[in-house]
Amino acid sequence: MKSKLFGVLLLIEAAALLLTAAVALYYQRVAGETDARCFMLTAAITGAVGLLLYNIGSMSKRGTLQIRDTFFVVALSWVLFSIFGMLPFLMNGTVDNVTDAFFETMSGFSTTGATILNNIDQQPHGILFWRSITQWMGGLGVVVFTLAFLPSVAKGSKKASLFAAEAPGLSVEKLAPTMGATSRLLWIIYIALTVLCAIAYAVGPMNRFDAICHAMTTIATGGFSTHQASIGYFGSNYIEFVCVLFMLLSGINFAMYHFLFNGRFDVIKRNEELRWYLLSILFFTVLFLLRFFFAPRLDVITDEQLVSHPKTELDRIRTSLFHVVALLSNTGFQGTNYNYDSWGRLFLIPTVVMMVVGGCAGSTSGGIKMVRVIVLFKYIKKTVNEMIHSSSMYTVKISGQIVEDLSLKRVMSFFSLFLIVFMANVVGLSAAGMSLEEGAISFLTCFSNYGPGTGITGPSGTFDAIPDAAKWLLSFDMMVGRLEIYTVLLLFMPSFWRAK
Repeated sequence: MKSKLFGVLLLIEAAALLLTAAVALYYQRVAGETDARCFMLTAAITGAVGLLLYNIGSMSKRGTLQIRDTFFVVALSWVLFSIFGMLPFLMNGTVDNVTDAFFETMSGFSTTGATILNNIDQQPHGILFWRSITQWMGGLGVVVFTLAFLPSVAKGSKKASLFAAEAPGLSVEKLAPTMGATSRLLWIIYIALTVLCAIAYAVGPMNRFDAICHAMTTIATGGFSTHQASIGYFGSNYIEFVCVLFMLLSGINFAMYHFLFNGRFDVIKRNEELRWYLLSILFFTVLFLLRFFFAPRLDVITDEQLVSHPKTELDRIRTSLFHVVALLSNTGFQGTNYNYDSWGRLFLIPTVVMMVVGGCAGSTSGGIKMVRVIVLFKYIKKTVNEMIHSSSMYTVKISGQIVEDLSLKRVMSFFSLFLIVFMANVVGLSAAGMSLEEGAISFLTCFSNYGPGTGITGPSGTFDAIPDAAKWLLSFDMMVGRLEIYTVLLLFMPSFWRAK
């Protein structure tokens, strides 16, 4: 059964490669580009391996996936997708080594947006389209796509476990009687948002190709652009505000749109995570506005740093809002005033905090998710109250619902694991040759699937110059962050494989 599912997943990737080949063939005809062949060859290789695995799985006597198999399938599918997905970069000569090709591809599928490319504007349209479509496929996840449109492939298996392994959160909420129908609803919402975003971009100073590519990476909260200067390339207030709107929408739990379309305004109104998300955007936007306003009066800001600050009130509002929404949605796009490294240390700490927190569970954003932060604060409050009033019992409620003890334990253990993984990576990246600060923030940006870090990996740089060992470690971090630790961690636990 596992082989059959792997086969279907690779056939889906082969179809995406063929679509990219069609785009490349069009630009081969109108612009003389030569990358179509590498996509056709990669599609043939990926399709052949997919068919082989599908046939092997069809002949297998074992017809269902066990719970442990679901974690294995989801984790390994991301590795397989990146292995086959990196071939066009190598065949086209976009990169000249496996390390960089794997890093770029994993960054795409995990919707991280960290890049090793320093010449994006010189890349052919096929390569640019492939970078965008990897993020769009990774936004909701290809396994979720399979459950939505090919439910018979996993017939009789633990579909809820498959769904939860690739789209983890505090809980898996059914929007329909079956997980297949739930997946289908989410993908319909996802596609609709992508189409609306592409149309909104195309109305402004974006050509159709750029509009489609940026729509895919905006709704996926990925951040890959067709230009090295990202959204700032267009120099348009309209484009930046459209980008802000759709980044914000993509950071909201997609279930809210289902309730909106069905007139369930009561559910939306009492959703606590949504309120925290919107209030966080407002709070940090005002915070950055105030810092830009008072920066000239502060001794910690140098004259050189002030030069890079937005000058007019409109520029300050636009820069603050764009920066905050790009961070809390974990999209990683860069606007006109993009280089937060040059703004001064005063702006770095809130930048990192937003990067780590991220958006809502059930969205395409990364980070540790807003709902976990809410639970953490409420759990601390509960503990303090129980210390003061030892004879009383308190509960943690989210949106009026009591959070069960098992969910509380999982959230607390998630934060513990996050700290352990963070410390291990800081040590590992330092050993690989990165400074403590650059290593720490590079881990946080890759784990949170944001993209830019600081220093050489910051908004004005790329990950090209970091050591190869660091690139492999950060590639692993991207996958661990996208699958939110547990899906990958369980595979390394001997007790998990021994359990019946």
